[in-house]
Amino acid sequence: MKALRLYGPDDLRLEEVEKPVAPRGGMVLKVDACAICGSDLRNIKAGGSAHKMKMPAILGHEFAGTIVELGEGVTGYEIGEKVVSSAIIPCGKCRYCLRGLQNQCVDKNAISYITPGAFAEYVMLPALHVANGGVHRVPEGFSTQDVCITEPCSCALNGQEISKVGLGDVVCVIGAGPLGIIHCLIAKALGASKVISVDIMQNRVDQAKTFPEIDVAVNSATEDLKAIVDRETEGYGCDVVIVASPSGKAQEQAIEIAGRRARVNFFGGLPKGSPPISVDSNVEHYKEIFIQGTSDSSNYHMEMVLNMFKSGQLDPRRFITHRYPLSQYKEAFDMARSGNALKVIIYPD
Repeated sequence: MKALRLYGPDDLRLEEVEKPVAPRGGMVLKVDACAICGSDLRNIKAGGSAHKMKMPAILGHEFAGTIVELGEGVTGYEIGEKVVSSAIIPCGKCRYCLRGLQNQCVDKNAISYITPGAFAEYVMLPALHVANGGVHRVPEGFSTQDVCITEPCSCALNGQEISKVGLGDVVCVIGAGPLGIIHCLIAKALGASKVISVDIMQNRVDQAKTFPEIDVAVNSATEDLKAIVDRETEGYGCDVVIVASPSGKAQEQAIEIAGRRARVNFFGGLPKGSPPISVDSNVEHYKEIFIQGTSDSSNYHMEMVLNMFKSGQLDPRRFITHRYPLSQYKEAFDMARSGNALKVIIYPD
């Protein structure tokens, strides 16, 4: 089969490799589509990851496909079924897994890190992944190309669940990249009364303005974010601020524009080696601000997102701006890096 393999920094090669075989308890999917994640771009630039990545690596963890082989002992699935996969491979035994919080598993692995990913014609899902509920059926009426972005949507939903986004909240999302826009639309679907999108790139601000769910789009490099938030909230500040950008300055801005009893969510982390951010703890103390983080998602978030697709609360097609065959992977990754796209997906030729 054809697969895209990473050998080192910016060294991607489209090669012929052996097609995977389903292990006992596992399965093999014919990949229908795999979306590019920001972590893929970082791993390509760095030439791998510190997270147990086996080199050369086949990246790609936001994917959907068709079951073509079931390993011995697998029940509940059939050849030909359309499915979408979680990214996390949990142990299934630790206290967090037993609570349904696979994203906090103390011994978690992930597709494309410990096992080959889905920028390929076929992908193998290991027994531990299948047994712990990492394989989800595609709702009737949806294409696998469209629902391959379930996983990033589930990460955003996890963050909004943690921050208790709900009816009447004023939500500000700092960062208008793919995840930032997904956050904005999920917030509105959950009942937010006003959604403010922020970025420092004008092309992303302009793109945010094309979504009617986003009430205000701000370029914080040229506009006074605090003044705009004060105007839009009558001086109260935001109820929820989600930082969907790997920026310490953005995290500091989030606390500045947060209202009393606000929830501030550092969605994703900062690059390694980033200096600590500066926080006035008295502001947190007197305004009773909750500062939280979000990392990945659990299986039930995947199911919640699929239900949102089915109910019409979210339309995954709105987040996919570009589609490329595997043979045009260079153009696909260039587009994903450009800042002019939301989700970019790759499908086998």
